[in-house]
Parts: sequence; C-alpha cells; structure tokens
Amino acid sequence: MTTESSSDDTALELRRSGRSFAAIAKKLGLTRASDANEAFNRALRTRPTDEQVVLREEESLRLDKLATKVQSRKDLAQEDVNRQLRTITRLREALVAD
Repeated sequence: MTTESSSDDTALELRRSGRSFAAIAKKLGLTRASDANEAFNRALRTRPTDEQVVLREEESLRLDKLATKVQSRKDLAQEDVNRQLRTITRLREALVAD
C-alpha cells in the first residue's frame, strides 16, 4: 500500500466518522480541505461498487445536513450562504464523478 493510498483510506475513515474535510486535512498534514476531499474520493473509488453506493449515500446525507445548516444560519450574509452552497454543490459533483 502506498503512502497516498494509506492517506486516502484514512481520509475516508475519518470522514465516515464525521470529521470535516478541514479537520481531515489538518490530521493528514494536507494543505487544504479540498485536498482531503480529493483523498476521500480517491479512496471511495477503490472500493467495490456496492460499498461505493453505501459510501455515496452516507456522504450525500452529510452534505444534505450541511446544506440545511448553512441555509438556516441567520448570522451569515446571503452572499456567504450562496458561496457555501456552491461549495457543497461542488462536493456533490465530485462525489458522483467517475
């Protein structure tokens, strides 16, 4: 197992346990949360198809909850809400990409 695949597997397990991509990046010594998301998606794609389906459903539910939370925040300007929702949309797109 290469170091990258080991880190990818760790990213997947940390995400399944509820960690944010920012927290995963910090734990793995990655520069950005998006790097952790990429690691998560690489690991997901190495899994058998039936497991990928389960992992995508779990992540989709996490993203649904995050979107609901963002939309309910009254302390954010609408511009910030929209920016965060666009980020969630990008995460969804990466999740279902081949």
